[in-house]
Amino acid sequence: MSKEEIKKQLCAYSCPKWEALPDFDVYMDQVIYFINDRLAPLYFNESDKIITSNMVNNYVKNSIVDPPIKKHYKQYHMAFLIAVCILKRCYSLDEITQLIKIVRETERSMHIPELYDSFSTCFDTYLHAIMSDQNASEMIQPENDTKEHHLMVNVIKTVVYKMYSELDILAYKEKKAKEKAAVQSASM
Repeated sequence: MSKEEIKKQLCAYSCPKWEALPDFDVYMDQVIYFINDRLAPLYFNESDKIITSNMVNNYVKNSIVDPPIKKHYKQYHMAFLIAVCILKRCYSLDEITQLIKIVRETERSMHIPELYDSFSTCFDTYLHAIMSDQNASEMIQPENDTKEHHLMVNVIKTVVYKMYSELDILAYKEKKAKEKAAVQSASM
C-alpha cells in the first residue's frame, strides 16, 4: 500500500473502546488473536510483531500488566495490553512501566474503563488529526487539563508522529526502489 492509502486507512481507524473488549474471561491465545486483529492497521510495517504469548508473559513478569487469574484474562488485562502495544512503538518497557505507574497513582479517582476510554479516544483524536496533516499542537486542550492528561497527550502524539515518520520512510524506500527499477529496465 502507498503512504496515502495507509494514511487514509489510519484516519478511519478506531482504537477498541472498553465496551468492545471481551467482557468475559479469555485465554492467552484469544488475547493474542484479539489484539493482533484489532491493532494490525497500526502496524503497517509487516516486520513488526504486535504481541505474542512470550511478550504477554514478559509484561506480567515485569509487573507492567497484572497476572492472569487462573490462566484467564479480563477486560482490564486487554486494556492494558492494548495500551502497551500502542506505546511500545516508541517507548521502552521501563518507560511504559513508569507511565502506567503514574497513571495508576494519579488517576485513582477514575476507574480503569474510564482511563482506558480516555486513552483510546485521545489516541484516535491525534491519530486522525496527524494522519490528515492537521497540526496537532494547535488542537484545543480541555480546560480541566491536568499534568497527567497533558503527559498522556504528549506520549500519544509522540507515538503517532513516529508512525507518520515511518510512513515517510516507507514512501522514500518505495520511491528509491521504483527509481532503481526504472534505471535497471532502461539499461536493458
